[in-house]
Amino acid sequence: MKKMLFFFIFCFLGSFTVHMSAQGSEQFQTAMKANLALLDSAKTDGALIQLANTFERIAGAESKEWLPNYYAAYCYSMSVFMTTDKKDIDQYMDKADALLNKADSLNPNNSEVVTLKGLVCVGRIMVNPMARGKKYGPISNDYYEKAKKLDDSNPRPYFLQGQSAFHTPKMFGGGKDKAKAFLEIAVVKYKTFKPASAIAPHWGEIPAIDLLKQCD
Repeated sequence: MKKMLFFFIFCFLGSFTVHMSAQGSEQFQTAMKANLALLDSAKTDGALIQLANTFERIAGAESKEWLPNYYAAYCYSMSVFMTTDKKDIDQYMDKADALLNKADSLNPNNSEVVTLKGLVCVGRIMVNPMARGKKYGPISNDYYEKAKKLDDSNPRPYFLQGQSAFHTPKMFGGGKDKAKAFLEIAVVKYKTFKPASAIAPHWGEIPAIDLLKQCD
């Protein structure tokens, strides 16, 4: 009789745990989708910083998920390109680096994470392009090349290489011709790339297309 009772208790606890796990997963998905919708429409650095804080809170609640850390880092990185105040850039890039290291520990050798590490380097360049470009430019490109080796179907490293080349003077190894070569590949890859899930990284296609048009 006792064995039967233990058996029923075991089954109940098992089903309860599965239910709570599924519920937590559903809540996580819902929260991520809601904030990604806000991210897609964010137009100011303030909005991006606010979203970064939200994704960090989600990361704290979902300690085994790499995507909240990734998106918080992405928000910090993108905020750099929407502000004229350079005093906080290094602070935000430090946060982005720490978040990406966390994401990398949860999901090693991920092309998306490595790509974003390259973008963080570009963010640091924005503090003083003339002084920092020579240091962080090559590091950024190394990350993009590594990201391509990890997943050559990923269009984002090609897009960011094209974007960097577009905004780099020809005398320093950039220019529209060099940018066009990367952007053409990126646009083709965006057409066939399939995100791993509804909340997986999908950004970059529209700006890649717009930038390619400016290369003609």
